[in-house]
Amino acid sequence: MTAALPTVEAPCAVCGDNGADPVWATPDRAFAVPGHYTVARCRGCGFLYQRPRVRDDHLAACYPDHYPRHQEPSPRMPIKGSRSRQRAARWALARGLGYEAFHDRSVSLATRLRGRRLLRKIRWGCPPWVGAGRYLDVGCGSGGSLALARRFTDELHVGDILTAPFAPGRFDVVSAFHVLEHVPDPVGVTRRMLEWLAPGGLLIVEVPNAGGLGARLFGGAWAGLELPRHLSHFTPATLEAVVEKAGGKVVWTWHQAKPRTYLWSLSAWLSDRGWAALARATERRAVYGVLKLGLELLVPLARGARRGEAIRIGAVRSRPA
Repeated sequence: MTAALPTVEAPCAVCGDNGADPVWATPDRAFAVPGHYTVARCRGCGFLYQRPRVRDDHLAACYPDHYPRHQEPSPRMPIKGSRSRQRAARWALARGLGYEAFHDRSVSLATRLRGRRLLRKIRWGCPPWVGAGRYLDVGCGSGGSLALARRFTDELHVGDILTAPFAPGRFDVVSAFHVLEHVPDPVGVTRRMLEWLAPGGLLIVEVPNAGGLGARLFGGAWAGLELPRHLSHFTPATLEAVVEKAGGKVVWTWHQAKPRTYLWSLSAWLSDRGWAALARATERRAVYGVLKLGLELLVPLARGARRGEAIRIGAVRSRPA
């Protein structure tokens, strides 16, 4: 039997309080990394975090070679498909996200209507144009975004976020998608990213939502826990607290949900209750398809109620770096 990874006790990363109460405890459901891991709630501020957590020098062992985020292909380009779709996508980028280089007054009404339909998807996948358009993405995952970035720049850094050599005020937009939950010091990392913003710059952060419908329904079986890889578990309120402590201010919040996240959670929830056969049944293509179709009706409701499975915030600096 493989020994569990070494862990360390640590105080709350947000308020520093050393008191915390256990909320959920699970093994690694996805990759069977040895050990049983606990999420605790800080008594001082309510922040949810892994305690005890895997020691910094053993965090790499939480990520197997086949970890999906290290295997994903390059991101989809928003401008693709037929010429009419490309015109609509350009209009959406110009009209909705400020990409003035794509502005075209001559587009037809049909193109504008199609562009409006595309805008929600494009807005979720592309950052807005801010200032001079100098953009930094933190957290490379599979490297797919890096492969895309090489078409535009050779300014890349591989290493610790906190020691990255970028100068203060260097970028107009900095993004970190599903990164902050993986780092030992979310406040320090957020502070560093805010320091990289030029005046008027925007920080975009996306994380799983521990205050969402999935966490409420499934508890320790919620797929967003992803223990032991996720060291922190954010709600909109605690993510805002992290940003404020780092010297920023949240200016908007979006919620996102996808049926597959609920279905992964449902399978784990059934297994935890000894209904393994039923859990396997939910993973069969026909059953999965029916459940997914039903959940398509739930997803907009979860977003509308601000109980999505993921939260994305936009933040600005509230004080000089």
